[in-house]
Amino acid sequence: MAPVRVLAPIAWLLVIMLAGNEAQEKRVKLLTRSSDEAALCALDLPSVSAAMSREMPGAPEAVRCAMTCTNHGGCKHFNHVSTESNPCQLYYYNPSNFYIMPNCKHYYDPSGLTLYQVL
Repeated sequence: MAPVRVLAPIAWLLVIMLAGNEAQEKRVKLLTRSSDEAALCALDLPSVSAAMSREMPGAPEAVRCAMTCTNHGGCKHFNHVSTESNPCQLYYYNPSNFYIMPNCKHYYDPSGLTLYQVL
């Protein structure tokens, strides 16, 4: 029985470390134009337009949209549009057309971005 008492905490720590690594992979980045770092907005039709998450009401709006995206299982990318009544435009696919638009910023998982076109 002694080996189980020793191995159980080690297994628990391993699970926690792996979960932490997976959470880091879920980070999102702002998509910017390479020439001047201007924020881009996806022009492709979003899969869903949603209200911001009500969790953490004091968090920045982009963070709350990221939480909304996380809560929608298939969400890979999102636009945060600060002038919309449903400011989180969620994408279950990789949008490919982007442009600089006022009040709109596109965020993505850096491990899953494919080729895109800035119009």
